[in-house]
Amino acid sequence: MKQVISFVLVCLLTAGCAGSGVPNAKSQRYRVSTEREPAYYLGTDAEAVEDSCPGNNILKQYNCTRAQEDGYECFDVYLAQGSPINNQRYTLLQERVERQAVSPQPQCPAMEATCESFLQALNYNLEFSWYLVNFPTSSFPQCRETYDCKRIDCYLPPDPQNGIKDSTLVSCVYKRNQLFFVGSGIVCRKTPR
Repeated sequence: MKQVISFVLVCLLTAGCAGSGVPNAKSQRYRVSTEREPAYYLGTDAEAVEDSCPGNNILKQYNCTRAQEDGYECFDVYLAQGSPINNQRYTLLQERVERQAVSPQPQCPAMEATCESFLQALNYNLEFSWYLVNFPTSSFPQCRETYDCKRIDCYLPPDPQNGIKDSTLVSCVYKRNQLFFVGSGIVCRKTPR
């Protein structure tokens, strides 16, 4: 009888040990990876973008964690640094259009008397423009943040046929945007190690 009991105990112990060696779903180790689609440009306005990944953080890239199920999808928005698209490269801080009894120098390019028209005429490039004017940037808090503001001035000549006897000054202060948002769809994947 002792032999039968010993045999049954040995069988039970062997079965228990064999069962513990087989990993179950909870003890299985997974490698978590983030599959990211190519990012595309969204714009410079934080109010116009929305991140659907956990935490909804539009400042940093999201990476999947163990908390997400395999195949979890969301749209990740994050901040990038560089040069935005042309029409979002600068933000207008001040526009002054006024008549002055002076010689129209420097003369404006062919344009309307607006800062937007002036910027377009310069092909959104203020870096090496001869219309640049030195000015105290400290008067604009936005300039103290980025240290990259520019003032451009030009004059439209008098137009006696339309009753304009003086030159028209077009003066614009722009802040250069160096940050913008991009977004990409992501999928979380779990693969066994």
